[in-house]
Amino acid sequence: MKFFEKPKIYKFRYGILTASVSFVVLFWDQILKLITDGFEITVINGFFWISSTHNTGAAYGIFSGQTIMLITVSTIMILILLVYNYFKSSKSIFYCISLGLILGGAIGNLLDRIFLGYVRDFIKFSFFNFNFNIADACLTIGVVLFIVYLIFFDNVFKSKKTKGE
Repeated sequence: MKFFEKPKIYKFRYGILTASVSFVVLFWDQILKLITDGFEITVINGFFWISSTHNTGAAYGIFSGQTIMLITVSTIMILILLVYNYFKSSKSIFYCISLGLILGGAIGNLLDRIFLGYVRDFIKFSFFNFNFNIADACLTIGVVLFIVYLIFFDNVFKSKKTKGE
């Protein structure tokens, strides 16, 4: 082992962090979906509701009724992320959190589609014309963080300067 090379235990810790974030997202997503299913509650009048809906499509109801296609695409994307993560040599806490949010959200909605045939949405704000859930929110935040990571922190996308420049 080279002097400055991180021992393999660090790679294991990054995997534990990613899995932990995914598990926390998945756990709270499924618990809150179970608790709120069938409820209509005004939390802040005219602004925020718990309003249970069943979505057979993707975001904004697109691909409505295309459950098999959505299960297939979700599964492929999860596998691509897992393979990418496996072969990624350098990782950071930022990277692991963003990946954990994406995987937890994707798996949460995938489980709904597989076992129920639809996704349970329950969060409704007056300024959105749709309902969403914890998985959707974490997936969106995770993708934004992952893009930020790729653009600003990942060596693959940073410009490589040669000697003399």
